[in-house]
Amino acid sequence: MFARRVAIFTLLVPLLGLHACKRKPAVPPDVIARVNERMITLGDFKRYLDHNGGTDLSQLTPEAASAMLDQFVEEEIIVSEYAASHGVEVPAEKIAAAVRTEAGATVIEKRDQMRRDKVLAQLMSEVTEPSDADVQSYYMQHQADFRSGEEVRVRQILVHDENLANDIVKKLKEGASFADLSTQYSLAPNAKRGGEIGFVSRGELPKMFEDEIFRLPAGTFSNVIRTDSSFHIFQVDERRAPGMLDFRSAEPLIRTRMKEDALRDRLAQLVAKCRQEMKIAVLTRRLPYRYSGTLPKAEDE
Repeated sequence: MFARRVAIFTLLVPLLGLHACKRKPAVPPDVIARVNERMITLGDFKRYLDHNGGTDLSQLTPEAASAMLDQFVEEEIIVSEYAASHGVEVPAEKIAAAVRTEAGATVIEKRDQMRRDKVLAQLMSEVTEPSDADVQSYYMQHQADFRSGEEVRVRQILVHDENLANDIVKKLKEGASFADLSTQYSLAPNAKRGGEIGFVSRGELPKMFEDEIFRLPAGTFSNVIRTDSSFHIFQVDERRAPGMLDFRSAEPLIRTRMKEDALRDRLAQLVAKCRQEMKIAVLTRRLPYRYSGTLPKAEDE
């Protein structure tokens, strides 16, 4: 499926900054990675996975978990570097307003999330729009990308409280709008869009979600699905049979894909530069899996 969901930048987990001091402080036992004096904990990483597809760390292979940790650390590097060099800040009143409207959110979490969203928006605005000729050429050269298998258009609700999840299902059974409930209660980044994920095909979501989603008829919702620390509810809005997208339908997807590719190249260059200039280390002995990623390793500190 062309509309693949590779997380380029959706960043929802904060790093904890430490002030420099003359004597090197002891590293807390839950820290699994460091970027200069910033620390990433195992809890940070699990929340990152939770907010990016709702995946449990225990459900990932060591290779997949290593790749996701690399992605998380690199995203944090990008936000930190770009925000510092471009003076990206979010007004305190906007942060406070966001905290009041999102149950369970802390000021630090919302500040970092809003700053990341702002960084992403600025980076995307700097990417040149592809020309009509380039879009047409891309379509002709990537015909296979526009042949898809069965797809479903999905919404989600993510909460951390089981009783709340059950109450939401009860409201849905009584006829409440899934989109409205997602906007009101969901902690996922797509909550403001009514929980809209978009079309997905088999293999794009964790199997425990996929098995439930692909059995649902259009217009129906799932039971509560429990993961390590969260509760998920999905609704299938539409089912789409296998087929081939014509150019008119594919054009907006191609434009998005080309801009994302251009942004990804730029971010890769930034990460490569920062890797040379920053002290980065994954504390491999503290991970619950065998790390095989590309970041510098340190057994412990």
